[in-house]
Amino acid sequence: MNKIFLIAVCSILILACKSNKKEITDLNQEAPINNLEIDSLMQTCFKRGLFNGNILVLKNDSIIYKNSLGFSDSLNTKKLNQNKLFNIGSIAKEFSAVAIMKLVEKDKVNLNEVISKYLPNLPKWSEKIRVKNLLDYTSGLPRYNWETIRTDKDIYTDLINIKTLEAEPGDKQIYSNNNVLLRKLIIEKISGIPFNNYIDKNIFEPLEMNNTFLTPIQSYSKIAQGYSATPTSDKQTAYDQIFGAVFTTTDDMNKWIVGLHSEKIISNKSKNVLNTPFTFENYSETALGAPNLENGEMVRHQHSGSHMNYESLIDYNLNNGLIVILFTNTAKHKLWKIDHAINAIVHHQPYSIPEN
Repeated sequence: MNKIFLIAVCSILILACKSNKKEITDLNQEAPINNLEIDSLMQTCFKRGLFNGNILVLKNDSIIYKNSLGFSDSLNTKKLNQNKLFNIGSIAKEFSAVAIMKLVEKDKVNLNEVISKYLPNLPKWSEKIRVKNLLDYTSGLPRYNWETIRTDKDIYTDLINIKTLEAEPGDKQIYSNNNVLLRKLIIEKISGIPFNNYIDKNIFEPLEMNNTFLTPIQSYSKIAQGYSATPTSDKQTAYDQIFGAVFTTTDDMNKWIVGLHSEKIISNKSKNVLNTPFTFENYSETALGAPNLENGEMVRHQHSGSHMNYESLIDYNLNNGLIVILFTNTAKHKLWKIDHAINAIVHHQPYSIPEN
């Protein structure tokens, strides 16, 4: 039975590869819109080797800073521009979570139903895991073994060969990508189309995210190539094709943030479900990143992601209208400190420039 399931999944992936051929659209190459103090901060971060990437900052829907700093190749010969696509790492997990809630709103998926109802060919543990567990990472499924996984087939093989869970569903949070994988399989099962096609049709197209792509990508010419900050060779890590990776621009990321919080894709009620943590006692990752609820309402959208030499961050304060989007292709893990400094600058508060 597991063999039949694996063959079916691989067939869906092949179809997705053939049908995901959206063309990359050039953006208007306008001059950077600069808040001088933010620009001074970012130029210093660039000179210190702490940031090489694209940045977009808005306040109440108006751009106050937009810039590209650094290079898109490891030899530092090609300058970055606003057309460049970045791998956004774990922020991409928001799309599968929102898609699940979209199906919930259409009464096609029940959060309290066990996943075996939708995916009957999985092992026995699927009869204990509920859909909600996949959203808050409490399924009990183990993390990927990144040392053995090299292809999509490896991921599915590992999944169907899991004999026991690491914890009982609902008892413990384990930040495992297997939860995200199962979300995608449910979406494909219910919709009857490949996951990539569903996301394109139901999220990217309605929000006009024309420069956002799920892997596999047909053309690499607009990708900001991920590389070490030391340009010693032209060896790149940009073309990672792990199942469900997303490459996008800062402009499209802003469209996603605005669309999500203006109920263009799902309701505020569904959005708040996705931001409700597993436990309020200690920090708990939600489907939308950091838990930021006040009286049951999401008041801030903060999420970061990283993969190889890529790192990304989004920070939207719903109370004051400030949006900060940071993408880098030479990850130095300083984005949160840069974000804190930008927030301080905008609100005329003291701040410190990140050190090496």
